[in-house]
Amino acid sequence: MALDSGVFLSSFAKSIRALSIDMVENAKSGHPGAPLGLADIMAYLFKEFLVYSPDDPRWLGRDRFVLSAGHASAMLYSTLFLTGYKFTIDDLKKFRQLNSKTPGHPEVDLDYGIECTTGPLGQGVGNAVGMALAQKIIATRFGTLFDSKTVVIAGDGCFMEGVAQEALSLAGHLCLNNLIVIYDYNSVTLDGFREDSASEDVAARYRAENFDVYQIDGHNYEDIHRVLSPLRGEQQRPVLILAKTIIGYGAKKKAGTHEAHGEPLGPEELQNVKEFHKIPLDKPFYFEEEVTKFFHFVKKEKLQRSGDWAIQSKAIETAMFLNEAVSKELIEEIKKISWPQEISGRDALKMTLPLIAKYQNNFYTVSADLSGSDRTAIKEGGVVRTGSFEGRVIRAGIREHGMAAIANGMRLVGLRILTGTFFCFSDYMRPSMRLAALSHVNTLFVFTHDSVGLGEDGPTHQPIEQLASLRAMPNLQVFRPSDPLEVALGLCFAMQQHGPVAMILSRQAYKRTPDLVAVDIQKGHSEVFDGAPAATMLDYLLFATGSEVALAVDVAKALQEKGHSVRVISLFSFKLYDAWLKKQKEEKKELRHQAKTTVSIEMASSFGWCKYAKEHIAIDTFGASAPIKDNLKFFGFTVDAILDRLLRPTAP
Repeated sequence: MALDSGVFLSSFAKSIRALSIDMVENAKSGHPGAPLGLADIMAYLFKEFLVYSPDDPRWLGRDRFVLSAGHASAMLYSTLFLTGYKFTIDDLKKFRQLNSKTPGHPEVDLDYGIECTTGPLGQGVGNAVGMALAQKIIATRFGTLFDSKTVVIAGDGCFMEGVAQEALSLAGHLCLNNLIVIYDYNSVTLDGFREDSASEDVAARYRAENFDVYQIDGHNYEDIHRVLSPLRGEQQRPVLILAKTIIGYGAKKKAGTHEAHGEPLGPEELQNVKEFHKIPLDKPFYFEEEVTKFFHFVKKEKLQRSGDWAIQSKAIETAMFLNEAVSKELIEEIKKISWPQEISGRDALKMTLPLIAKYQNNFYTVSADLSGSDRTAIKEGGVVRTGSFEGRVIRAGIREHGMAAIANGMRLVGLRILTGTFFCFSDYMRPSMRLAALSHVNTLFVFTHDSVGLGEDGPTHQPIEQLASLRAMPNLQVFRPSDPLEVALGLCFAMQQHGPVAMILSRQAYKRTPDLVAVDIQKGHSEVFDGAPAATMLDYLLFATGSEVALAVDVAKALQEKGHSVRVISLFSFKLYDAWLKKQKEEKKELRHQAKTTVSIEMASSFGWCKYAKEHIAIDTFGASAPIKDNLKFFGFTVDAILDRLLRPTAP
C-alpha cells in the first residue's frame, strides 16, 4: 500500500506537537521531549494504522493503544482531542491541574480513549501483553472477527524495567502475533544518555525472545509506513520496532539531550521549536483545522463500522461472555459443598475453582510457576501454550511482577483473572497491584503460604509486614478468611467488586468453628463464638483472622471457663468491617463489639490493629525456620501463651 497522505500527516503531527508543548508550558511542568520526538509516529498510527471509533470508544473490536511511556501524556491527550474523542481544548488547558481530565500521567478512562493507567515505566508494556493475550484467547473462542492489534509505545526506561522484560519474555514465548511494541529509541534517559547505564543489543535480545525486530527512522513517514503497513495483516510473531527519534525534536539547544525530557522548554526554546515546525508564534494551543475536520468527517464511517461489527452474532455472544455476571447458581452450589473439618485455605481454593470455572466461562487463572503449591490450576481447564489459546490456565513462569501487570491488562479487556503465588512474593507484584487499585481494575490476587505457619522454609518465605502493607493501599480489598466457606464465598464476592482484591490463604489447616453457620462477606466479619449473648460490654473481645480464628475460639472457651464474658470475631476484611461499623453507627444500631479488653490475634505485624484492639498477639520480627508446631510455640500462638499474656497481673 502506497502512502498518499504525507502532507496531512505533517499537519497532524504539527498539531500534536503544538498542543503538547503549550500544555506543558501552560502547566509549568511536564515532559515536552517525548511528544516532540514521537508526534510523527502518533500521527501515522491514528491516521493510517489503528482501528478505533471515538463515538464508540468501548467497541470490543477496536485495537488497543497503550502509551507505556506515560510521561508523554500531553501527546496522548492532544492526539485523542484531535481525533474526536471527548477531550476539549479546555481539558488540554487544564493539563496537570486539580480534578482535570488530563492528569500528569494517563489514568484509564475508556470513554476518553485511555486504555490503561501508565506512568511507572514498564507497566504499560505488561498491560499491553495482557491485552494481546486476552485478544488471542477471545479470537480462539469466537473466531476471526477478533483480529485486533495491541500497539504499545515504550521508551528506554520501560525497556530497562524488569516488569517489561518479564512480560515481553512471555509474549515472545506464547508467540503473541497481535502485539506490536514501538520502542522510542532516542537513547536519552532522565539523567543523561542511555549508554551511561545500558549497552545491550536490544534487537539481538528480542530476536532471541522470538520477536520480529525492525528499525525505522521515526521522523520519516515512508519508513514508518514501510514497516507498519504490512503488519495490519497477519504477523508471524510479536513485533518490536526500534524507532530512532530525536527527543525534543526542533529545539535548538535541548534536542537530543536529557534537558528536553522533564521540564518546560522555556520561552526561548519554545519559540525555536515553533519556528522549526512552522507553528504560529501568536496562537497558543494551535492546531490545524483540517485535522479536526478530517477526523470529524470519518467519525461517522468509524461508527458505522463498529456498529455493523457489533450486531454480528459472534460479537453479541462475545459481549455476553465478557460481561457475564456471577451466577446465583454458583453461589448455591458453593453453599452445598461438604467441607472437611480441617482444610487449608489453599485446598479450599482448589475445591472452589472447578465450580467457578463451570459457571463463569470468562474465568482464567495464572500462576508464577507455583500452581501445584498455590492450588490455582483449574482441573481439566487446559493450559495456554505457544500458539494455542484454548486453555483456562496460564503459566507465567517465575515472573511475578510481569504476571500481575499482564493480569491487569487481561482484566481490562474483560476476562476474569485470578493470579497465584506465595504471599511473601506479593512484594514483587506490588507496583502492578497499586496500579490496579488506582485504576479500579478487578483483578483477583490470591496469595497462599500466609504466615510463619508455612514452617520450615523459614523467614525468607514467611510474610510478616505484607498484610499491613496491603491493607494500607487505597481501593484494594484484602481478605484473610478463616474458613473454607469464607474462601469460596469471598471469591464470589471479590468478582463483583469494582477494584482489585487480595485473598490471603493458608498452607496450614483451618479448623472449622461450629458457630460459623452463615457467612455475610459484605460485613467483613463473622461472630464465630459468643460466650455472652446478652452482654453489651464484654470482659474480652477477641479479633482474629485466618487459621488463628480457631485458636482464638479455644482461648475464648478457656476464658469463659474462668468466668469471663467473651466473643470472637473473624475479621475477614478491615475495609468491609469499617464500612459496616460506619453504617451501624449512622443507623444508631447497638454495637455488640465493645469490651473492657480488646485483643487482636494474627501471625503478622501488629501494625494497623490499634483501631480495633489494645492488646496484640502478633509477630513484629521476622519468622523462623522450624516445623509449624515449634513456630507457633516460639512466637506465642498457643492457648497457654495467650492466656498467660491476657491474665497476667498488670503492674501498679
